[in-house]
Amino acid sequence: MDGLDRLVHAIAPTGSVELQCHFAGEWTLDHPSTPPNHLPYHVILAGRAELEVDGKTSALEPGDVLLFPYGDAHILRSVAAGIDGQRPMLENRRRPHGRVTLIEHGGDGPTLDMLCGAFQLSGATDALWTGLPKVLHVRTEHRDALLGLIQVLRDEAARPLPGGSAVIEMVTGAMFTLVLRSMTASGQLQLGILGMLAHPKMAQVVDAVLKDPAHAWTLQSLADVAHTSRASFARHFGEISGMTPMDWVNGVRLAVAAQSLRAGKLSAGRAAELAGYASEAAFARAFKTRYGTPPAAYGRLHAAR
Repeated sequence: MDGLDRLVHAIAPTGSVELQCHFAGEWTLDHPSTPPNHLPYHVILAGRAELEVDGKTSALEPGDVLLFPYGDAHILRSVAAGIDGQRPMLENRRRPHGRVTLIEHGGDGPTLDMLCGAFQLSGATDALWTGLPKVLHVRTEHRDALLGLIQVLRDEAARPLPGGSAVIEMVTGAMFTLVLRSMTASGQLQLGILGMLAHPKMAQVVDAVLKDPAHAWTLQSLADVAHTSRASFARHFGEISGMTPMDWVNGVRLAVAAQSLRAGKLSAGRAAELAGYASEAAFARAFKTRYGTPPAAYGRLHAAR
């Protein structure tokens, strides 16, 4: 496993596909913000559209994949406006279509064919899902592995074949990882967790800490993993992540412990060991400061849901 493997494993995404959209003519779709750790995505199968996030517009083409890391509100709309510059809202014409709901909007011109779904992050997100832009926009290319997964997802969504739900879950999980890989490999993201993974030395640090968060990490031992001096490592780490190395390590430890407590896998004492705390009392204080409740109560609260 490498740093990206461990990141995906730690945040534990599960994906679903919910809607297929066939939009023609002039239209606008306002997508509201979603709850924390609920990440919408859109896949453009055919046709073109525009995306607006915070007043900034970008063109969408066939094969584009959009992922919203923090569930920010956004607007999707037809490329061309009418004479008055306005685009009508979508008519609510819905019907079942295989494993999804099909939404249709008629009109002149090419039809946009789009799949919409969401990822739920059920794992350790604090300190691991940080510093990302509001939208990750990936353009697939001919013979791209992501494009192949999109085709499988389209086919499985359209037909209620046996085992389809399991296939969709596995395909969306792979799609999520390939989106992160693409953004990391492209060098477009220089900050946050994907920025760290894009830098080989920092990626080694991410991998080492996620592999063994309870290790007695120090600034020097982290710098040793990165094969650089303490001062250079601390400066470079802060520039990319926006936090100090030890603050990040402590955040990862507490996030991993919180994940285990939510899953009911560990006692508070064992969670303290997992988080690298020799004292359960010190762990409880740090945990309550970050999550607002003691570890044991936090575990009981989530177990009751």
